[in-house]
Amino acid sequence: MGNSTRFSARKLMALLCIIVAVSAVGAVFAAVRLTVVSPMRSTTVQTDENAADKVTVYGNGMTFVNYEESIKLEEGVNTVQFYLPSGALTDTLTVSGVNVVKITTSEESHPIIERGDVITVYTEDGAYTGKFLSWDSMLLLEAGNGTIMIPGTQITRIVLSEVVQVQGPKILVQVATDSSPGEYQLNVSYLMRGPTWKPTYFVDLETSSLECWATIENVESWSNFTLVLVSGGPHTVYSGTIYQPYYGNAVALSFSADFASTTSTSTDEYHEYTYGARLSFDKGATVRLPLFNGTVGLRQEYFWASGDVQNRYHLNNTSGEPLAAGTVEFYRGKAWVGEDSIGYTPVNAESIVIVNYAYDITVTSTVTKSIIQSGYQDQGINVTITNHKSTSVQILIQQDIYGYNLVSSTPSATRVGSTLSWVINVDADGTATIYYEWDYHW
Repeated sequence: MGNSTRFSARKLMALLCIIVAVSAVGAVFAAVRLTVVSPMRSTTVQTDENAADKVTVYGNGMTFVNYEESIKLEEGVNTVQFYLPSGALTDTLTVSGVNVVKITTSEESHPIIERGDVITVYTEDGAYTGKFLSWDSMLLLEAGNGTIMIPGTQITRIVLSEVVQVQGPKILVQVATDSSPGEYQLNVSYLMRGPTWKPTYFVDLETSSLECWATIENVESWSNFTLVLVSGGPHTVYSGTIYQPYYGNAVALSFSADFASTTSTSTDEYHEYTYGARLSFDKGATVRLPLFNGTVGLRQEYFWASGDVQNRYHLNNTSGEPLAAGTVEFYRGKAWVGEDSIGYTPVNAESIVIVNYAYDITVTSTVTKSIIQSGYQDQGINVTITNHKSTSVQILIQQDIYGYNLVSSTPSATRVGSTLSWVINVDADGTATIYYEWDYHW
């Protein structure tokens, strides 16, 4: 009985020791578990998918977009997520207002050169301008009715004059930030391809009044934004020797503009028009907006150098606003009479535009003298102007003698460079003639 009691006591003591030891290990393990740091909370912050506060559209098809949006960050790691249009150049994306750790996009930037872009390619031997077709070992340009092939190893610089728009899925942007919890103003800006804008000018030949309307094509879905239209385009260029296709991060953009918020202003080398009301656009739409109006100086003249006689006007820009390159529609009151295109025309500068052709005024040129000998050539040309109108007309005649020596001219010609000019009055149902002679020695 006593032995049994002692044995049981020893067994009980041993059991208690095991329990104490196990309890001690469990306490240590529990302590270790309590000191493990839990993973930081990760939060995704969504912003407006079609956000835009100001959209600045340039004349060459480039567009600059910027906006500001309020966001709320939680404790832990935050990812701010938003979308860019398919034509956005992600290399130009800037994000501020929070501490940016990393920016991730759903795809690489579009190539800076797309098929159909009008570009100028510089080589050691010269410069070539045309529409970009493709680039493998040779860069292909469409120029006129042919194709120019330029070896990539000879290219030193490429400048974009006019860009085309691209279609595709939106670009997802994720911005990782370690900013503290709280409210922030997120600022986003980027450059993109498109939309494009072109001015159309409506000129009344009777009153000399001018209206300018802007047409914006293939817009994005933007709401409640300020629109700025710029008559010029940013200089977009790649510098340096190029040995491979022109893609991705190899590009360097030169972009300069000050986005002034006034109705009409000149900044740097740009002239900007800010539309007075905030706008909303739908993707794929074409929008026409009135831009400005004024008056211009008009001087009509008939002109002939070859082919049909032109009824054209000298348009002196007295509107107070520079005229961006665009189309001019001509009216007499409510009747449309013709159209032409103009290049950029500064204030108080002049453009010459063709309204229509004067088919009842005919001009013919006939060689009446031709001598070709060894080392010598002589030609005499007779120009006949016939006016079938019932009123007299005045016409400007121009001919090019390509740097040859002017022997004689009746009546006397005004010569500028290789161009001869005459201003001729022709009676109603009358005829007038010009005779000039040139020679060339070699």
